[in-house]
Amino acid sequence: MKSRIAAALLSLGLTLTSCAHAYEVVEVCATYLGTGKKYKVETRVYQGSELNSKTNSFDYNSFSKYAVIFWGPGQASVIELDLSIGGISAFGSTGSDQRGYKWELSTSMMFCY
Repeated sequence: MKSRIAAALLSLGLTLTSCAHAYEVVEVCATYLGTGKKYKVETRVYQGSELNSKTNSFDYNSFSKYAVIFWGPGQASVIELDLSIGGISAFGSTGSDQRGYKWELSTSMMFCY
């Protein structure tokens, strides 16, 4: 299962670098709620149906929104946002990654250190 997810993420990364798509790119303060550690990162926000199309899978809920953070080659967090309406706001949006870990994403960088 892990190799299937890794292959899908690698495929997603290669697809994203070679084509223009309808995802939204957002600079966020990503807080891992397990430790409180904060990261200033760029994320791509997708509809689940678009992720399914890009990864040739049905692994994602078509009606959910996902924030994808690429940490490095072959490393990404795919965070299913708790609310599928709107995008990531300055007030914060919460969600869980593919391992079930909770995150909060915010466009406000004021306290991101």
